Parts: sequence; structure tokens; C-alpha cells
Amino acid sequence: MRALLLIPSFVKRETVQEVANDRHPRMDYDALANGLRTAGIEIRLLDYGAVERERALLIRLTCRLAGRDAALALLGFQQRRWCQVFFTNGENVAIPLALLLKLVLQRPGHVTIGHRLSTGKKRLFFTLLRVQGQIDTLFVYARTQWEHAVHRLEISPEKLSHIHFHADDRFYRPLPERPVSPRRICSAGLEWRDYPTLIDAVRDAPDLDVQLAAASPWSKHRDETAGSSLPAHVAVRCYSYSELRELYATSSVVAVPLYENDFQAGVTTLLEAMAMGKAVVVTRTTGQTDVLVDGENGLLVAPGDVEGWQQAISGLLSNDAHRERLGRNARAWVEEHATLDRWVGHLVAALQSAATAVPRNRENVAPAVKPNG
Repeated sequence: MRALLLIPSFVKRETVQEVANDRHPRMDYDALANGLRTAGIEIRLLDYGAVERERALLIRLTCRLAGRDAALALLGFQQRRWCQVFFTNGENVAIPLALLLKLVLQRPGHVTIGHRLSTGKKRLFFTLLRVQGQIDTLFVYARTQWEHAVHRLEISPEKLSHIHFHADDRFYRPLPERPVSPRRICSAGLEWRDYPTLIDAVRDAPDLDVQLAAASPWSKHRDETAGSSLPAHVAVRCYSYSELRELYATSSVVAVPLYENDFQAGVTTLLEAMAMGKAVVVTRTTGQTDVLVDGENGLLVAPGDVEGWQQAISGLLSNDAHRERLGRNARAWVEEHATLDRWVGHLVAALQSAATAVPRNRENVAPAVKPNG
């Protein structure tokens, strides 16, 4: 069996030794590739680097006119006869690949992840062009996205599977040997981050040490802290992965302030901090409701609620037992629901199922397996 993985990023091949030296988390595509190989599946991985190295005029023209995601989908489509199943890590590649697969009478299986299906322009592809006919399993991370897919995009529930996102719990783990700064609060990431509300919440507490890692290799959102006037006790800078883990370890509270949204924005930082056994405070958005149980494995605050953030932070800093209980429960939740290995297991099972299903054509699509979330 052969699987073709289309990864919409530049694969970081130089991290292998860093992972071995415990200085970098496992990349999810590496973990998936290793899981497939362990299952006896031959893999081929294509990324943006493969697109840029490609000299064929059609690929280069597609990249120039339609972007790297479309070019990556086309490059994978051209290699469809090599594999029994595709994996696309996002609808930005899954949709153009599905459109291309409509052109052939028979196709390989196709498993993908839908990060945010609820943007308006995607409705055209699902409701009018019916690209889901060229997808066997579509994983989503937020229950709100599952509901939108069924009720607005008219995707059959049999194609959908709601699973949790992941953290590398081997790298992001409790580090009890690290001294915790009792007044340190940290946050990380850029996607949909409401740093202005968090900064307002801590502005009048100069005894706090607030560290913001306002950066992300994936987000297109701008850093709202850039160029703004920050209190002296609030610092912003970029962190390496090992530095970020150290920041989590030495912080008493990890904050994930968010603007209202309907998908799992902020989940990477949230799960990393939870895996570290940290007490987390997160904005209660429409989409960020699948991980935290308020008061059990973290705290939730209403969007834009400065006073709510103040109360949550001060309450945690003044109650060691409550803070430690939330951290223990957070780590336990990740171990049960959201480890990287669990995520890999779901995808490997779906890819195996899609690869061995009956031959598909434009009208004949095998039902998907729904792994437990």
C-alpha cells in the first residue's frame, strides 16, 4: 500500500537531531509518516519545497497564478497512479485536489483535515461543486465545524469525524525540576489573539511578569503588540521551541486570549500548556469549547472581558492548590484525548480504510471510518 502526503508547508528536515536531543517537538507530518511506515505503508511526501523545485511549466504557472496550495494539489494529482490514498493536511489543498480528481474516472482514496470550513468562499465548493464526493474522510477539530459541515455544507455525517488536535506530550511535559516564577504569566501564538485585552487586564499589576511569545509560523494575523505602548512588566519576543517550553515551565499561569471565532483558534498553545501541566485561562469563544471544562482542567473567560481576566489570573496566583489541581487535570486530559500518537492513530486507520475501499469513480465513494474522538 502507498500513501501520498501533501503537506502545505516547508518540511523541516533539519529537526530530526533536535527532536532526538529533546530540543524540538516532533512535527506532526513526521509522526504520521513514521506511523504509516510502522503499519507497513510506503509513503511519499510532497511539500512547498517540492513545488519550488519542480521545473515543469504547468506547475510553475499554477503556482504563479493560483498559489502554492493549488500547485501542490496539482503535483500530487500528477502522481495519483503511484498511490492508493492521499492525505491532505488542510482544505486549502484538499479542495483543489478534489476538483482535479473530478476529471478522472477512478481515483485513490482521499483523507483530509478541515481546519475551518465555515468561511464563506468554501461553501461554493461544497454545496455547488460537491467536492466532498472526492473525499472519503474529513476530520474536524471543533464540534462547531462538524455542525457547519453537516447543516450548511451538506456533507454527509458518514464522511466526518470529530477528533481533538494534538500536542507532543513527550516534549511538552511537566518539568518539576524547573523553578516556577510565582508571578509569571505567559502566552504564545498569533492566530486570533486578543493581546490588547490581556494587556489591559495586567496593566495595573506591575508586580506581574508577563511574557508574550507573539509569533506563529502558520498564522497570517498581524502582531497587535508591535508598535504599541506596553507596560514595563510586559515583554514580547520570539522564542525557539525549547525556549517556549522553558517559558511554559517557569510560568504559573498560561493565558490564551482570543477574539470571537468559530473554530479551534489557539488550540496549539492551549494543548502545549496543558501537556506541561499548567493552569490555563482561555477565552470562551464559539469554536474553543471542545477542550476545557471550566473549573476542571482550566478556566474560561468571556471575549473582551478585562475584569474577567483580572479575576481569573489573580484567583489562580493566590490559590496554589487550585492552580496545581487544574494543571494536573489538564495533563491528564491531554494524555487521554490529545496526544500526537493518538492523532496519528486516527489518521493511519482512516488512510488504511480509504486505501482498501472499493474502487471509486465520480459517483461511487466508499463510506468513511469514524475514529473515536
